[in-house]
Amino acid sequence: MALKIINTSDGSHSIYNDVIHETYHSVHGSINESNHVYINSGLKYFLDQEKKKKISVLEIGFGTGLNFLLLNNYIQKTEHKVYYHTIEPFPLPEEILKKLNHVTLLGKKTMDIFKAIHQSDEKEIRIGKNIIFKKSKVSLEEVYLEKKSFDIIFFDAFAPSKQPDIWSIQNLSKVHEAMKKNGVLVTYCSSSKFKRSLTDIGYDVEVLNGPVGKKEMVRATKH
Repeated sequence: MALKIINTSDGSHSIYNDVIHETYHSVHGSINESNHVYINSGLKYFLDQEKKKKISVLEIGFGTGLNFLLLNNYIQKTEHKVYYHTIEPFPLPEEILKKLNHVTLLGKKTMDIFKAIHQSDEKEIRIGKNIIFKKSKVSLEEVYLEKKSFDIIFFDAFAPSKQPDIWSIQNLSKVHEAMKKNGVLVTYCSSSKFKRSLTDIGYDVEVLNGPVGKKEMVRATKH
């Protein structure tokens, strides 16, 4: 797998995978995209709606760890407790991780966290006073997910055009079963086929304004 660091429009790095010809984030800004889709439209929305103090998050596609770093920066300023389980079958090599500028942009205090989450392997680790983090080196097809156990899903895999199997109705159904009532799934993807699959499974689907450079995104709720 040939990977290279690229600059995005908000000054943050992303990664280009030249095997599947896809970037890990929007070229219009990786931090902007993650904040818009996963933090604002997912995490903050859910906390505003449900008023829970303890929540659980499942992330499909850990990648650079940016979604978690942004979540951590927000959660550590609150009284919320988070269990965060992320899956990533293809972890990034250290030589790529060392070149990313996420830590520089998000603050040096994130350096130890960045190292810890990328070095972790299956064991649960505590991040700050509020978060338990677990990373599994498995695919969505392989991972065991307990039913009705997650409040929020960050679905951040490569696009359906690049990795269609991840977005299969079987996988989306598996995620649906793992969600608690009133749980939300958020993703940058808004393809017609994907939205139909979500509706067929039983999600309530909202099409929201996308981040800079993208017209739409999706938030789906399990009732």
